[in-house]
Amino acid sequence: MKNEDSFISLPWELERDAPEFEGNDIKSPESLARYFIRKYTKKGDSVFDPFTGLGTTLFVAEELGRVPYGIEAEREKYEWVAAQLDNWMHIINGDAARVLNYPLPKMDFCFTSPPYMKISDKWNPLYSGDPSKAGYDKYIKRMGFIYKKIAEKMKRNALVVIQLDNIDGKRFTPLVRDVGLAVSKSLTPIGETIIKWENGKKDYPHTHCLIFKKK
Repeated sequence: MKNEDSFISLPWELERDAPEFEGNDIKSPESLARYFIRKYTKKGDSVFDPFTGLGTTLFVAEELGRVPYGIEAEREKYEWVAAQLDNWMHIINGDAARVLNYPLPKMDFCFTSPPYMKISDKWNPLYSGDPSKAGYDKYIKRMGFIYKKIAEKMKRNALVVIQLDNIDGKRFTPLVRDVGLAVSKSLTPIGETIIKWENGKKDYPHTHCLIFKKK
């Protein structure tokens, strides 16, 4: 499958206000999820976000007539999203690494942006900061494990799109490369789309979306 759209532009516009406990600084614009859901799914398809966050993927999927499913580890975020989602029973408050333990169907499509971690960080967001699981290497290993389990929940030939950003700093974090390599052990990489934000933040001109396929 050829990825025709290697470079695209999308508007940076937040259509839904974030809750006061988070703010808009962690949200991606709905245009991003909408672009990929329209491109790779049809009405009635199941759309899965294993790192639901503030629910952008699920809200857009529902808006477009797809069936949303999600997992969110943080109780506060889970309750906020579930309270506004028509298919609220399809979102689970839990750990994405335990996806096979939850009563979820096989999925047609997955679109998500996982929690990021810098090379220099100790706090590992995939283990809720457990000191015994500190460090970037364990984060990348866990990311690979999670997507191995997610792969088992995807239908044959289903696509998985992951939004990622490299992180600048005293030590550059090549998150796009490192997560991509970890995920490619379980899913077949078929392309990358770089999205330029129209009228976006000056310090955030673009983002990356890696595209994988379940064979």
